[in-house]
Amino acid sequence: MIKYLNSLKLGQKLHLLFFACVLIPMFLTDSIILMNVRDANRENMARDTEKTAYTTQYCLNNFLEYPVNVANNIYRSSVLENFFNEIYPTSADYYTAFYRLHRDQIFDDNLGISGSRVYIYADNKTILNGSGYYRMDRAKENEWYPAFEDSGKTSTLYFYYGRNNQQGGNSYKRKLTLIMKMDMPTFSGCEKLLAIDLDYPAMAEELIALDLNSDIYLCDGDKILLSNKTDYHVQDNYVTLELKSRNVYTYPITLYDREYKLYVIPRQQSFWQYVSGLSGVLLVLVLVNLIMPLLMMRLIEGSITSRILSLEQSFENMEDDELSPIEKVEGNDEITALINSYNRMVERMNELMHTVYKDRLQQQENDIARQNAELLALHSQINPHFLFNALESIRMHSLIKKESETAEMVGKLAVMERSYVSWGEDLIPVQREMDFVSAYLLLQKYRFGERLNYELDIDEDCKEIEIPKLTIVTFVENACLHGVERKAANGWIFVRAYKEDGSLKLEIEDTGEGVNEEVQNAINEQLENVSLEMMKGKKHVGMLNACLRLKLLSRGRAKYRLESEEGVGTVFHIEIPLEKEKRRKASKA
Repeated sequence: MIKYLNSLKLGQKLHLLFFACVLIPMFLTDSIILMNVRDANRENMARDTEKTAYTTQYCLNNFLEYPVNVANNIYRSSVLENFFNEIYPTSADYYTAFYRLHRDQIFDDNLGISGSRVYIYADNKTILNGSGYYRMDRAKENEWYPAFEDSGKTSTLYFYYGRNNQQGGNSYKRKLTLIMKMDMPTFSGCEKLLAIDLDYPAMAEELIALDLNSDIYLCDGDKILLSNKTDYHVQDNYVTLELKSRNVYTYPITLYDREYKLYVIPRQQSFWQYVSGLSGVLLVLVLVNLIMPLLMMRLIEGSITSRILSLEQSFENMEDDELSPIEKVEGNDEITALINSYNRMVERMNELMHTVYKDRLQQQENDIARQNAELLALHSQINPHFLFNALESIRMHSLIKKESETAEMVGKLAVMERSYVSWGEDLIPVQREMDFVSAYLLLQKYRFGERLNYELDIDEDCKEIEIPKLTIVTFVENACLHGVERKAANGWIFVRAYKEDGSLKLEIEDTGEGVNEEVQNAINEQLENVSLEMMKGKKHVGMLNACLRLKLLSRGRAKYRLESEEGVGTVFHIEIPLEKEKRRKASKA
């Protein structure tokens, strides 16, 4: 595979990279996402429709609950049983019994069922038709009677299209009647039948009032009995259900011991209907995902190959006595850096061709002098000049006034400032550096009081290891100023020194405000690429200064890393290889 790739031109490799790493994964991931979204859409729709079915059944059962309870109470009434079983010799006797019944009991034509009427039929020829009580032959005139007789049941719920008793004539409407034989085993006598004409419009309006997100159809077979669609009117006859949608969910539903089917059709679009509606947008997105990357890839290919070809031609046009640099350098990427490196190489090689060994030695000495000058420049940046005689006068004046705490602080400050301006040696033991840190933190403790707490932890085998002077103090100062000082709550500063994996590890941690990830990355990038030019003309370069000194004195082997979290704190890690320290000690000896 490597041999095959090496034989391909750069443009072919870019095309292969596009198809293998962009196009094919894009189609695969998009397909997986679409399938997952489709399945989730189906599951959500199924849950919604199941909830809709449950809500519908609860609404209908709640609507029927009171009429059923009324029917059961009538069914168990011994008073009504005796009333209908009695033989009345005359009409006056019937009216007397009827008056007595309604005087002692609360009976009317609807028994408190709003919009409904209650009828009781008895096979007793001595009763008179009217006020909700009728002879049995009147029951046979109703549309529901033949179906009830054929069912063989003692009670049922019957939807039908029948004559409107209230308007009379040939007016018809949809009706719903609860029918029950009054044949309680403890009673005897004539045959009796209870019928309650329920308020069908009220039942339909309750379904509409549920404000469901689906169209529902309560069906007996394929006949629509109830629906929340407003175009189904009570004066119209029942119609047959015609299912045109694919997203139809069917649930069995029981009303008064009778099974019906409830069809639920979500009003929201299915996933594929929604996707098909966006086909134009999806096509544009697909074209954009294909054409734009291809165009960008062609531009990148031209940007790379044209400059590589110019570099290749420069190597082919080499003369024996002198190399030719590339005159036209464009861009600021890695290829530009390669061309610049080539030009520097050409310049350097041409210089070497015209110099002698002595000139080379002189150049090396100049380089060493330049590095020493840079190091001295760094020293001067962190070399504050204080008036030590003035500090001593302040300290003595404080002692005379018996302000011993102030005198102690001034004394500590004088010790630190003498350490700052004393550059007799740049390398000191870790223990001495920790003494500076302790003095500095004691001064800050005097300033912050209980807001500042600190802890110094130095392994015994690290105390004599030499490090650049004021390295740790610089980072501790940064932790105080930018960590603890900005936080209203009490804060801690931890300084640790230990050996690990052949290196001296230094950690300066604070529990201050911390910084966000963007600032953290910017600081780490600065520390990684620190240079003298970077610090020229800038303020607050203490950490950069310390890192550059470590970089120069360890020949680039020192490592630094800042870790921080907003609201939690910051940890600065320093790693110094110990092999370099041993070599410095040996050279110094």
